Amino acid sequence: MQNARSGFILEEIEKRKAVLIPRWHFLVKRLGFWMLVAISVLTGAISMATAMYVFLDHDFIEDHDYINRFFIERPIIADVIASIPYLWLVALALFILIAFLGFRHTRKGYRYSATKVIVASLFASLVLSTALNTVDIGQYIHRYLVENVHVYNKLIYANEQRWTNSERGLLGGKIIKIDKNSHIIVLIDFDKAVWSVDISKAEVRPKTPIAPGKYMKLTGVKTGKRTFQALSIQGWEKRYHKRVKPSQKITPIKNNAATKVI
Repeated sequence: MQNARSGFILEEIEKRKAVLIPRWHFLVKRLGFWMLVAISVLTGAISMATAMYVFLDHDFIEDHDYINRFFIERPIIADVIASIPYLWLVALALFILIAFLGFRHTRKGYRYSATKVIVASLFASLVLSTALNTVDIGQYIHRYLVENVHVYNKLIYANEQRWTNSERGLLGGKIIKIDKNSHIIVLIDFDKAVWSVDISKAEVRPKTPIAPGKYMKLTGVKTGKRTFQALSIQGWEKRYHKRVKPSQKITPIKNNAATKVI
């Protein structure tokens, strides 16, 4: 009986032309799935880090006093909802799904429920995203996409879009030139438009250096097609550990010793 069964098996092997698969093949396959899981979790963490930066960078959290006029026309709840970085949340969900599918194909992945795997992946992405944002990874990725990928600006409502609104008196961008004698700065906004900004009447927040290459937020009045009268100036990046109290007096730019003009 045993010989007959063995003969049948050998006959089937010969008939199907089956070949022995080396053990290393399975090891490489398992390693590939684990690498897929690791890459997906890391990419999900980058997406989460960018989403956190985009949302927390919005000025309805830290600088509400400078954009009251904006909220008169648009309720804060609607603005918060619009400011949620849906693009990055969708990317995060996609990478978590890929991580889940990759983990399910590992040797013991079938033993764990979908809920446990997804929660574990989200937790890992959260921890990694927090670590990544300590070195401003989310900021670098977001700023690169804003400046180099035009379609990105249409898919997300970030602080750059909020401050590219000269009709409402909000102008943001990078300083590319300063004329000290005429109190004019040349600024390029996030739509690549170049502005001539009069800062002679502007007030500047303390410890705000004004120099070429610096990103600024200006409130004021649009005076022409590409001209702007600035009434207040503040640095782009928030310094959470050095926030200026609202009660402190804002110093005029012409008397501000901390303002550096090149």
